[in-house]
Amino acid sequence: MIITLFGGAVVIALIYFILKWMGVSNYWRGVISGVIPTVGMVAYGLNRWPGGDVMTIHVAVYVATATVLTLGGGTKKSTGSPVHWIPALIIGFFVTLAVLMALFLSVAVRGLPPEIAQMVMPGKQTRIHTAFSGEVPHDAEAAKTISQYMKKSERMRQLGWQVEVDGLDGLRQGESKAVVVKILDKSGQPVEGATVSLTLKRPATTQSEQELPVTPLGAGKYQGKVQFDAPGQWVAILQIERGPDKFETAREILVQLM
Repeated sequence: MIITLFGGAVVIALIYFILKWMGVSNYWRGVISGVIPTVGMVAYGLNRWPGGDVMTIHVAVYVATATVLTLGGGTKKSTGSPVHWIPALIIGFFVTLAVLMALFLSVAVRGLPPEIAQMVMPGKQTRIHTAFSGEVPHDAEAAKTISQYMKKSERMRQLGWQVEVDGLDGLRQGESKAVVVKILDKSGQPVEGATVSLTLKRPATTQSEQELPVTPLGAGKYQGKVQFDAPGQWVAILQIERGPDKFETAREILVQLM
C-alpha cells in the first residue's frame, strides 16, 4: 500500500514534468498526470479490491498531488515578487494533508515507534498494540464467536498445558530465525506426538498470512523457522493438537527494519 500510494505520487510528478517539457499547457498537464495513475489504481482495485478506505486514500493523494503541481506550475511571478498568499495557502494545505495521511498510514500499518509509544501511552510494564487491529463486528455472529472463544479458553485451562515459545524476540526484516516451542502437560511431562503449526499475519489483513512448518525435536520440543518480508507489527498464532486435545495462543511481535 505504501508503494502504490507514494509511488503513484512520484509517477504523477514524472508525467507532469514530462508533459511540461513537451509543451503541454499547465491545465492539461495537471489533468493527464492525475487521471493516469488514478485510472490505473481503479483498474488494479477491480482485480484485487483493497477496501474502500484504501482506495479513497489513494485517490485523495493522487488528486492532491496533481492539484499542487498544477497550482505551482500555473503561478506566475515577476522577478523578486513573492507568490500570492492564496495559491501558497492551497499548496500548503495539500502538502500538509499528504504528510498527515503518510503518518496515519504508517501508524495503522506499523503502529507507533516504541520510543514514542512509551512517552504517550500508559502501562509501561504491559504490551500495548497501537496498529490498526481490524474491524470488530457487533451482531449475533459476533456473540457466537465470543461464546465459542470463552468455551475454548476454559477447555485449554482445564487441559493445563504449559507452552513456552523462544525465538520471537529481536526479529529483523529479512532475517531467518529458529523458533523453539516447548510443551509440557499438567503434570510437567513433555507432550509428544503433537501437531504444531505457527501462523504469521498482519493485525489488520490476511494478505500477508503465512503458515510455517514446525518439526518435532523430542522431549516436548518443536522447531520452526520464521522470516519476515516487512517490518512493523505482526501476530504469531500457535496451534497445537494431539488427539482430542487442542491448544491455541497468539502473541504480538515487532519486526525491526534491516
